[in-house]
Amino acid sequence: MEEEILHLYQEPAIGASYTNTYGEENIRNLLDKYSSLDNGDMQKMMNMLINFSQSTDLATSFISVGVLHALGQSEGVAEAYSWANKQEDAERIISHFEIGKSVADYFS
Repeated sequence: MEEEILHLYQEPAIGASYTNTYGEENIRNLLDKYSSLDNGDMQKMMNMLINFSQSTDLATSFISVGVLHALGQSEGVAEAYSWANKQEDAERIISHFEIGKSVADYFS
C-alpha cells in the first residue's frame, strides 16, 4: 500500500500537463485511494499524509495538506502549518499549503 500511495504523489507529475498544473490529479487520486481503504488502512494512510505534510519537499507537503484539508483533518493541517512556521522559508511553504488547500476545495 505504501508504494502505491507514494506513486500517487509522483504520477502524474505536477505541472507536466494542463490537467495537473497544481497537483489536481494527485489530490483526487489520493482522495480516491483513501476512500477505497478499510478503517485500518485509512489510519495508516492518514499517518503517512500527516508525516508527508511536514516534508521539506514542497510538492509532497502541499499535496498532503490539500488531501488532509479535503478530508476535514483540521488538526493535521494545523500541525503542518505549525511545522512550516518553524522553517527558514516559512512564507514559501505556507503559500504552497494555501495552493494545496485551494486545489482541494476546487477539484475534490
